[in-house]
Amino acid sequence: MRLTRPPLSYMPLLPILTGVVAGVLCVRFLPVSPWITVAAALAAAVLAALSRRTAVLVEIFLSLSLAAVATAMALPRQFAGAPDRGTVVSGVVTDVALLPAHQRFIVDVDAAAGRPFRMQVTYPSFEPVIEAGSKVSLSGTYSLPSRSTDLPLEDDMSAYCYNNGISLLCYVPKGSLDVTGRSGNIFLALKRWRTAVVDKLFSSALDEGAAVFLAAVLTGDSSSLEASVRREYAVAGVAHVLALSGAHVAVIAFVISVLLMPLVVAGHRKARWWITVAALWGYALFTGMSPSVCRAAIMASAVLLALIFDRPRSSLNALCLAAILILVFSPLSLMQPGFQLSFAATLSIILFTPRLMPEAGRGMRGYRIWAAAAATLAATMGTFPLVAIHFHTVPVYFFIANIAAAAVMPVMISAGFLYVVLLFLGAEPTWLALVLDNVYSLFDAVVEAVAHLPGASVDGIYPDAWLALPMYAVVAFVAAFLYLRHKCWLALAGATLLFTVGVASALRPDYPDGEAYMVRSGKATTVALHRGDTLRMLTTSPPRNFTYDSLMWSDRYRDYIATRGISCIDIHPLDSLSLRHDAMLRFGRRTMVVAHAMPRPAPDYSGVKPDYCLVTARWYGDPVALSRKVHADTIVLGSDINRRRRRRYASELDAAGVPYVDLGGRRLGSR
Repeated sequence: MRLTRPPLSYMPLLPILTGVVAGVLCVRFLPVSPWITVAAALAAAVLAALSRRTAVLVEIFLSLSLAAVATAMALPRQFAGAPDRGTVVSGVVTDVALLPAHQRFIVDVDAAAGRPFRMQVTYPSFEPVIEAGSKVSLSGTYSLPSRSTDLPLEDDMSAYCYNNGISLLCYVPKGSLDVTGRSGNIFLALKRWRTAVVDKLFSSALDEGAAVFLAAVLTGDSSSLEASVRREYAVAGVAHVLALSGAHVAVIAFVISVLLMPLVVAGHRKARWWITVAALWGYALFTGMSPSVCRAAIMASAVLLALIFDRPRSSLNALCLAAILILVFSPLSLMQPGFQLSFAATLSIILFTPRLMPEAGRGMRGYRIWAAAAATLAATMGTFPLVAIHFHTVPVYFFIANIAAAAVMPVMISAGFLYVVLLFLGAEPTWLALVLDNVYSLFDAVVEAVAHLPGASVDGIYPDAWLALPMYAVVAFVAAFLYLRHKCWLALAGATLLFTVGVASALRPDYPDGEAYMVRSGKATTVALHRGDTLRMLTTSPPRNFTYDSLMWSDRYRDYIATRGISCIDIHPLDSLSLRHDAMLRFGRRTMVVAHAMPRPAPDYSGVKPDYCLVTARWYGDPVALSRKVHADTIVLGSDINRRRRRRYASELDAAGVPYVDLGGRRLGSR
């Protein structure tokens, strides 16, 4: 018996997909020029063809070269240095995020000379109004994306920028931005229409929670979702409901098929399929062509076109086609968790669901419930390694919440689309709003109840990326058991799982107590000290900002806090009594003198040789004389010192040959 049904001969696109994935990974991670990879792949393809080897090798190497070219073109433009402050650039806004205190948007800059590039702009005002498609002219302070993590496990901004094609960051002061027009790009126009739909929902008679939920499931706009709601849905195992996915496309396809049933009765079955394909792609365009929606639309189109032209069809081959098309047009999608989770879940559903279903088949009672449960279990089996690696948590009671989601989502999506259409027609049926509110409230109550069950999730999972290999080996052994029905495969799965857990436990690092880090910020100088279950923050930030700072640090350092078992963040002014009388901090075997609001008289550092001397904005004097007085190995210039004074200090230390580190910008020099 074959392990896969349909057999691999039904997947002629699998070698091409293998080459495409290899090409993206080679360009992304190999430390060589992408064009060397292209040349090597083409040479290998020619050699394979001349040696009359199997055509599969030729397909793999040719597709690898194609993917390498596509990836090289998609990589962000690299600048040797940031443009001068005040340099005027122009471009088209492609995406906008409204944050509490500022706007953040992406601008595609059509460079007058050289290759166009993408820039992320921060603008501390909501006037003028910026929307997708706005043509803007701006100037400000430019910087290159750089690795700027303060604590371990913090999200790296440079990796985010690289994977999203962002070449520059820019802070634009008020009054330095002008809107000069609007682009006629149809994709950007669809983004504006999507925003209009969200605005209609928020201004309607719907309760706030239902409006936010509908905005997420209909348009993909989840910016208004609170962090607590996201957390509850993740713990309940239905976080996928809040992000556009294949499930949404399946519901839309089902609704369309029901609405077009009269065409089938009239004998126009193929017309119904053509209209369904067009409607699905219209929805994909409207929602921004996310990888998960594109994958579902491509697979549905492949299956429906096979029906229209009476051709053999294979879900596995359609999945390969979807992955190839997405990676050719957007190669860096391979690095995004949404892409990985979408394809892993779909592959698992295709392979495992038929084997998890009872032998009785469609004639048994409760077949649809069994099918939904089997699909949920299959998707969870295929995605749990990725969920553990990317999100560090695995839900336990996902069955309960997903059964509720399967019952609720068709109602919410179909009724939600009807409600939006009526809103744009000028009608606002209160009865339909009441139905949507009640259905959402019921579903939200189920999710909340599941999320608060004892042991609802296994948290604090921080495996190394390579552990995904043995975890997927467990999934493969379970698949072999489902198809071959030999208990030895199940035993292998259990043994591999125990091995993986044992290795992960053995390799779990023993974090030292007494870690210390400098937190980089342009507004304050902050020292983070970890002792026991407390993260103590000594900062020059004013006390009125402590509440905001605490929330910011809790979110930014959430993974560090989880791995160290930290239960609270304790904030103190840098010159508070939390400092010792000698203005010295001790962490592990290292010491740091703080030149900030020092006690009077000045401490006597004779006989003491600290590792660092931290200079903050409230200290004035000669940094070279300070270095000679405290005998510190390195002078650390705080990030709250103004730019001019920091440069003066740097030049004086450089001239004297004193090692220093500048926290307010790039490392200016050291010896």
